[in-house]
Amino acid sequence: MGAGDDSSFFLYGMGEKPEALTLGSLVLEKYWKPMVARHYTHDLLGDDALREHAYSTNIKDAVLHGSSRLTPSVGLEGGDIVNLNLAYNKDLERIVVAEKGTRVILKEYSIFYTALKCSCSDDAFYSPESFLTTNVLSDPRAQQKLKLWLSAANSAYVLNFKFARRPKIWMLTGLYLLEEARTVVSRGKSVGISTGVSSSIVGALSGVPVGGFVKLGVESSWQMAMQVSEPHVWAAQFRLLDAQFIKMGKGGVDDVKLPASMGLYRDVMSVNTARGGGSQSIGLGLEDENRPEQMEESAEEDDQDSPELEEYEKRLEQAIKVFETAPKHFLQ
Repeated sequence: MGAGDDSSFFLYGMGEKPEALTLGSLVLEKYWKPMVARHYTHDLLGDDALREHAYSTNIKDAVLHGSSRLTPSVGLEGGDIVNLNLAYNKDLERIVVAEKGTRVILKEYSIFYTALKCSCSDDAFYSPESFLTTNVLSDPRAQQKLKLWLSAANSAYVLNFKFARRPKIWMLTGLYLLEEARTVVSRGKSVGISTGVSSSIVGALSGVPVGGFVKLGVESSWQMAMQVSEPHVWAAQFRLLDAQFIKMGKGGVDDVKLPASMGLYRDVMSVNTARGGGSQSIGLGLEDENRPEQMEESAEEDDQDSPELEEYEKRLEQAIKVFETAPKHFLQ
């Protein structure tokens, strides 16, 4: 398998079942913990829908290396290594080796046909944003989750918090589904790793049992952490939702430029019960670009261990729980 520019993918420490991490799934705030954070899991696409909306590439002998640009990388390179970002625990390096698998990513609009102003139907073109509007937001379960999260985030209780900001909601747009996977984690200073070491890693892993160690260089120690035979999702790509809060006027939401919109619940946490009561809406789309630095900037702004992030998430979670338990007539 040839290395590709997959720096917008994040490698996880444990694989997840294919039905757990699916295209179109949504995660609130913690994309590095997609099954622990509040999330919506989109239905697994059937074969026909998968061919319609996504590009799939079968791969063999995959070597995925996960590191974080927030800490020095060991600099693994090679024709059979794909360098990804590390989803969690930036103090470690991680390598996943798999006998085979599939790389799946949502289709983008065809620039070629768009430039030629092709007379084809608009339905012939696909993008993550069109998938969001036509597939995800058309599902009542996704609508309910988003309406709940966004209403809570727009409540007086959260907005009056010192570190309040727009909530970060991520949509899964790509994944690596691997079979017969083995993962190793660095246990020391990996300065001894150098360019062209990929074949050494693969060869060294072949006879190491789970829990055993591989020595690569003077100060480099790698531990065999896990072996999973069944197909699991080991890496995922996300796009940040562009959520814009709107005060609705006489013209409704006609001036909203985003492709979709929905009303919000009444703010049951405000002393002024009229706040947001039927007059608040949210415009929904995706951020324009799928840039890996966007997520790195997000990780730096919201450090995974920062007290500010913990306090914001705690307050947002408290608000969501209030909205979940409030009588329905209070929310209208």
